[in-house]
Amino acid sequence: MPTRLCDRCGQLIEEGALRYIAKIQVYAAYDPLNVDFEDMTRDHRNEIKEILKRCEDLSEEELMQDVYVDFQFDLCRPCQRFYIKDPLPAADGAGGAG
Repeated sequence: MPTRLCDRCGQLIEEGALRYIAKIQVYAAYDPLNVDFEDMTRDHRNEIKEILKRCEDLSEEELMQDVYVDFQFDLCRPCQRFYIKDPLPAADGAGGAG
């Protein structure tokens, strides 16, 4: 088993030592579609063209990141304890609630 570093603090995690893995998935949320007869019979070509136009200047990677991204981090025990107490610390200047 290779020696690892904690992805949070950089501390060496010796072979066989207790370590933790934090996995994070970030993906686009969606609401269930309510499709009716009018939706099925309507011409959607202009909407599709508009979506394609918005995507023109984006790379495949940028488009994929708008849909799904996953991360995996190795954590030492102190960082694991810190992480489970505060997995989403507020960022300075963030526009969220607070």
